[in-house]
Amino acid sequence: MSPDVPAFGLVLSGGGARGAYEVGVAQYLASQNLVPSAYAGASIGALNAVYMAGAPSFRDGVSRLTEIWESLCIEEIVKLNKQLVLLGLVHAAVKRGMLLHPELKALNEAFNLLTSNVQWMRNVRKISQLIAENPLLAKLQHGVLDNRFLRGLLEEELGINDLGDSPVWVSAYPSKGMTRDILDYLIAGAGIRDTGESHYLMLNELHSDDRLPAILASASIPVVYGHQTVQGQKYVDGGMGSAMSSRGNTPLTPLVQAGYRCCIVVHLSDGAMFNRHEFPDTTIIEVRPAESLHPGGKLPSMFDFRPERVQALIRQGYTDAQRCIGQAFQAISLVHVGKKSAQLRDQSVDRLRNDGFDEAMRLLD
Repeated sequence: MSPDVPAFGLVLSGGGARGAYEVGVAQYLASQNLVPSAYAGASIGALNAVYMAGAPSFRDGVSRLTEIWESLCIEEIVKLNKQLVLLGLVHAAVKRGMLLHPELKALNEAFNLLTSNVQWMRNVRKISQLIAENPLLAKLQHGVLDNRFLRGLLEEELGINDLGDSPVWVSAYPSKGMTRDILDYLIAGAGIRDTGESHYLMLNELHSDDRLPAILASASIPVVYGHQTVQGQKYVDGGMGSAMSSRGNTPLTPLVQAGYRCCIVVHLSDGAMFNRHEFPDTTIIEVRPAESLHPGGKLPSMFDFRPERVQALIRQGYTDAQRCIGQAFQAISLVHVGKKSAQLRDQSVDRLRNDGFDEAMRLLD
């Protein structure tokens, strides 16, 4: 990277399959020889960030990340937890047996309430009681989907024990239990009360045994994937933290706290609630999609790993990065050069003032 380019951090937000968009952004950065000095990511953004940070070079990381995204198999990513499928069959049998066993009605009500956000929010105590008595709860804590694919991919392909010189943070939300986590998120979505803060885990400082769980925790969508335990704390998807302001899903905070004054933030949502003005002393370049990344709906787009969709998102990410970063970084580089020139000028003036010439002239007088 040119010495005229200031050190900058890269923030990658979460959004499931839409994370392919971030690959396109990374490709543009690599094409311009713009190499991040630090990374922070949430959910799928955490996975992308760690892959790039753990590679021998930024270009190698971007190249390998592209290969992985282009070879993803949706059946592996969204493989259902067989135990949960079995429970679904059991529930069907329970419904058939309700006429003969009225006491099973409460179990059926719990299932119905789980599928209705409005009823859930209006019947907090009732739902908690029903779910606590429901054997489904224990299985849901392990997640609807099987995360063995992600775990295997990270273990085989990612050098998490050698992250190089680039610090990497992942956001993870301290879980209060599946029911409470989802309820708090729904309340935040309704604009009533925000969720708590996500924790920002610096992978470089974690013991090697805690790094993989921390990465998986950041991408552990409640119910979909189970929680992960890091240093005795249960964590789920980092994007759940401060949901109303999107701070957990856009983890710029740890980079700013670490002293990075220039950062690129990549969004995977239309009209993200992230507020750059919360960081007045930081130069922030935001990459926002020119076109919606979820034309078919937010939830379907999170699991749309079709090859043609992945390719389209990568292309869009590259185009949007070119539009958002190109001229902005040129301006930042000019300012950076100007500051360096001013610093050199001031140092030269100080040297002239202290070179003893004035004192020598006074002695001659």
